[in-house]
Amino acid sequence: MNNKRIFWITLLAAFLACGVLASCGSDDHQTPPALSGDGDGGDGDGGDEGQDEDGYPAGLTVETFTDELSGGAQCLGFYAVVDFKTNPKLLFRPKFSGAKTPTTYFSDFAESGDGTPYVVVNGGYFGGTTSVSLLVEGGEMKSMAAQSDVCNGQTYYPVRAAFGQMADGSFETAWVYCLRAEDNRYYPYAYPSPLGNDERTETFMPEPPTASTEGARLWEVEYAIGAGPMLVYDGENVAEENYWKEVFEHGGVSGMSRHPRTSIGATADGKLIVLVCDGRGKRGSAGFTLPELADKMISLGCVRAINLDGGGSSTFVGKDGTVLNMPSDTQGTTLEGATIVQRRIPTAVVIAEAK
Repeated sequence: MNNKRIFWITLLAAFLACGVLASCGSDDHQTPPALSGDGDGGDGDGGDEGQDEDGYPAGLTVETFTDELSGGAQCLGFYAVVDFKTNPKLLFRPKFSGAKTPTTYFSDFAESGDGTPYVVVNGGYFGGTTSVSLLVEGGEMKSMAAQSDVCNGQTYYPVRAAFGQMADGSFETAWVYCLRAEDNRYYPYAYPSPLGNDERTETFMPEPPTASTEGARLWEVEYAIGAGPMLVYDGENVAEENYWKEVFEHGGVSGMSRHPRTSIGATADGKLIVLVCDGRGKRGSAGFTLPELADKMISLGCVRAINLDGGGSSTFVGKDGTVLNMPSDTQGTTLEGATIVQRRIPTAVVIAEAK
């Protein structure tokens, strides 16, 4: 364990020991379990078989980061690296519900018998308790992305980024729109681009895409989470152009200013990266713009990555169900004495290990 990681784990443990973590609901208040590890690497005595000294299973690492930004600002956050080749029992599991806190997703998964959860981050966009982003679980679409919306009085049909795992375990990103089939059910279709929308020029497709649109294909994905915009495509930072083409400015995503963010991506060798950064002054962090977030994902080796919901939704839950970051709905700017406030969200991403 390097000195930087030891410092942050020790510091977080000290801060968390001073306060109580809680969510929005009165039934979700909890005293956080202590972060594992004492900062000296330990000797592993008493640890679970197959886990390293910080309590995560083989193939899963959780790291902190502090990045220096232009203008003298900093961005602080956490990311997980999931190596399925090292540990084939690791699971990527997007989950859908009526809306619950990330720590409740964690505890519910633990009780489900499907495996042991280690990381949970927030998922896609929503309104109230209704998801407006794609979610596919076990090959079944649980939540459909928004089919239409209105921008400056014009109706548009958004074709937005999604991240998915295929039946062979590989990861893909695609621009997705859901189409109704002859069985009257909707299915996700992948497109090679966000097609003809561009919010910056207020140019929008007059009709929704179809299965006959050039490049359209049924997206036969096993697990997927959608949101947008696309951040990284074929190793390139495409965040700004897709922010406008996926039509997010009018929705309050504020992609060109710094805010708390959540993202997910994959490396060329099949590793999964999930990242949450704090913002709005929490822990002294300014957050990322979307292009800055894309650069960060590229620096971690991602060749494909998408943006998930951000702002007050951005939450990183680590082992034992502990909220590691400082969601921006929390009062105060330091962990000392803070009561963490989690939003109730209809979609989340769980990283777990199968039994």
